[in-house]
Amino acid sequence: MTRWRSLALGLGCLIALESAPAQAGGNVSCSIATTALAFGQYVPSRNSASDFTATVEVNCTAAGDSPVPVTGDIALIGRGANGRRELTDGANRLGYQLFLDPARTMSWGDGSGESRTQSISGVASGPTPFRAVVTVYGRILGRQRGAAVGNYIDQVTAVLNY
Repeated sequence: MTRWRSLALGLGCLIALESAPAQAGGNVSCSIATTALAFGQYVPSRNSASDFTATVEVNCTAAGDSPVPVTGDIALIGRGANGRRELTDGANRLGYQLFLDPARTMSWGDGSGESRTQSISGVASGPTPFRAVVTVYGRILGRQRGAAVGNYIDQVTAVLNY
């Protein structure tokens, strides 16, 4: 079964999220939690990109003492094709992208087109849960035409498939 958590983006906004357990086949239970993607005030005349990060945390526990392998992937679902996304503030739009790597070369999305998903794998047992913390790397390009100062938001859903 797939469980998801939403994470929200906003200029000047920080939106906290909570985790919820998800059930998988076998004797493993996993949960996913995210930190908010937050960045400072966008300045339309600035030439350089604005970079920001967030995290996605996966925790899996096993019933019993026997080791249970955990494999899966994390997809980021939302509006926008091939990882190109838009923050909105009324009629105003501000483009941004989410990436798997700090160099911001691998687009993180739902695995379609040029976007990829983040793989996770490990082992959980009763006394030792499996935990993975993955960084989401974001970028808002500088000098976007028509961008105005405002409170921009978007909704992205982090999906754990395992």
